[in-house]
Amino acid sequence: MSLTASRPRAPKAQPLSVLPPRRIAGLGSVAVLLALAVVAHGVLLLIDEHTEWIVPIWICAGVLAAAMVSSAVRTFMRGSRIEPGIQAVMPMLGARVPSRDLVKVRRWTRGWVGNPQRVLIRYAADIDDDEERFVPRVVESFSRRMGLSYKVRRHNVRRCLLELELTTSEKKTKTHERAEKVVAALLGESASTKITLDSFGQLQRIDVKHNVGPRISQGARRSQIERTLSQMLPGRWRARWDLEADTVMFEIRPELPDMVRHEVDGPQEKQTHAVYKAFKIPIGVDEDGRTQCWQPSVSPHFLIAGGTGSGKTSLEHTILTHLANARWRIWVLDGKRIEFAGFRDWPNVELVASRIEDQVRMLHAAHELMEERYSLIEEGKATVADFEPLAVIIDEYATFKARVIRWYKTVKQKGDPTQPPVLDLLPDLARLARSAKIHLVLGLQRPDVEFVGGEMRDNFGARYSLGRLSPQGANMMWDSFAVGVAIPRNKQGRGVTLNAESLPVEAQAFYTPDPQKVGADDTEDLAHLARIREATIVTYTRKAIRPPEPVYDDEGEELAMPSYTEWVSAPIVDWTPSLTDELPDLPATPASRHGLPSNVVPIPAKIRFEPSEPDVDDAEPATEADLFEGYGPALEEPIGQIRIGDLIVVDEDLEMWGVVESIEEDIVEDDYLCIDYRHFETGEPGGVSLPDSAAVTVRRPTRD
Repeated sequence: MSLTASRPRAPKAQPLSVLPPRRIAGLGSVAVLLALAVVAHGVLLLIDEHTEWIVPIWICAGVLAAAMVSSAVRTFMRGSRIEPGIQAVMPMLGARVPSRDLVKVRRWTRGWVGNPQRVLIRYAADIDDDEERFVPRVVESFSRRMGLSYKVRRHNVRRCLLELELTTSEKKTKTHERAEKVVAALLGESASTKITLDSFGQLQRIDVKHNVGPRISQGARRSQIERTLSQMLPGRWRARWDLEADTVMFEIRPELPDMVRHEVDGPQEKQTHAVYKAFKIPIGVDEDGRTQCWQPSVSPHFLIAGGTGSGKTSLEHTILTHLANARWRIWVLDGKRIEFAGFRDWPNVELVASRIEDQVRMLHAAHELMEERYSLIEEGKATVADFEPLAVIIDEYATFKARVIRWYKTVKQKGDPTQPPVLDLLPDLARLARSAKIHLVLGLQRPDVEFVGGEMRDNFGARYSLGRLSPQGANMMWDSFAVGVAIPRNKQGRGVTLNAESLPVEAQAFYTPDPQKVGADDTEDLAHLARIREATIVTYTRKAIRPPEPVYDDEGEELAMPSYTEWVSAPIVDWTPSLTDELPDLPATPASRHGLPSNVVPIPAKIRFEPSEPDVDDAEPATEADLFEGYGPALEEPIGQIRIGDLIVVDEDLEMWGVVESIEEDIVEDDYLCIDYRHFETGEPGGVSLPDSAAVTVRRPTRD
């Protein structure tokens, strides 16, 4: 016998595309069930008791057996349906032994057998899944052998899992069908519709070709169509119309970012008058990523309204740093006394007034500068183009107003006006300062009719409301009880401003950190501030307000309080580190002993005004008890009486409230109304369709 003939032969290699034969599973269980029924039948006949149970036993056994056989057959048929796909991808998965366990169907479409809707594919860890063609090849091969179209739903590289999903071109959803129906109702049955889905199979975009151009030529009609579509379909939609081509593209509105850092464009040349007229200050970004700006030459003064934690002060910091980079002169009235302490030595910031005495002097100085410039223009000695722009930032004006009234009582002399004269200067500045190239930035905790009503409203044409408004505040700011009342509570810097078309839009304000509050470990904020500061050329140096010289009594002990007139005529001088020592008759106490920044001249305790009452509008953030502030009691009202701006219950089980943004007739369901709303807590958009005979729980804005 030859050696070759005696050598054992290795078993023939099994191709990976060849799977073990399949069998119908579960038939053994059916046989066992029927055998148990036979045994039970025999036992009952043997003992000759309860023979009436025999028929029910066989009925139950027959039903269970039929169900088990049916399930087994269905499972077998589904296995046969997926078999071609398994064989197609098996060679690509790196398996040493072919196994059906590597491809599992997680969900099937409707029907007795149906088609695999979601398929989970597991591959070997040594497969190079970074290879550009690996995933497309798997999807391609599986789709081709299944005769269907699949897409990647999820790819978990760490666990070597690839999940495929049947595309909705093979499985049209109810939402898909409803979208076509809604578009046909809005733009005519002849409109052709192309629907695009996102990676999760949700509606993302609808492209429509129509022939109803004349009917939608008016903007109001197009706006109505957009609102109706948003109410009838999930999500918040917007439209891009091409009236010449008779097409429209509807798309889901993008999400706003949670934070956008403010950056500058490097060092700037000193502005000429032509540059000043075109100069814009970026204040935020809208949902399209478009930068919203304030143009001082067009809207001379800027009003910012926002409560505690809304991001109002950060926006003021953004404006300050951008103006400083543009080499403007900047004066700051720090109503809370500490919010701008970190900017005392910032380039081109001349004054940061935190004490009430300095704040009053600064506003008088701004008014004096305005009058001086007017006189120069009247005398023909200068034109507006000859003046450098000055920005006066007034933070927490309501707090300043309350404090100045209390302080005035301590310095008012016989013959002085009843009210502090400084309070008459701000309306004057708002009306006239524009022509003297002086611009105001006014920060308020909440909208005030003094500034957003009547003539003042026109002077503060640039506005930004940050955080959630009360319905009354929304009406004052935006002429609507609905705009800005459902801004998410946890989104700092989120608010409403006016776009280039003077329409209110939701936007995220630019963020600039406070130098005084940035910790040593806040590397990103520190680098952010360093970039802005290094790009800012110093043109204007710091100033200080020299306090009036104290007046002692005859005994040389009691220090008389300087009068209002003395304070408003106090000299504004260049700041130097030795300024305190240069002031005669003042205690030589270092500023640091008072806990003040180095460029603040300390005032003796008997001169310095300390407020004895808490500042107004400096309250804690709103609590749950304040949730419905500005709204009346809950009432049951017919849906036909609901108005825009009302607060209604949109989910009784969850006690969910929504602010009504629009009400339209349901174009799909007769005798129904569609209500578009914003969730009162989260600000998320939503819609509900209700019978026009229904009643809803409503809270209406109080009108006082």
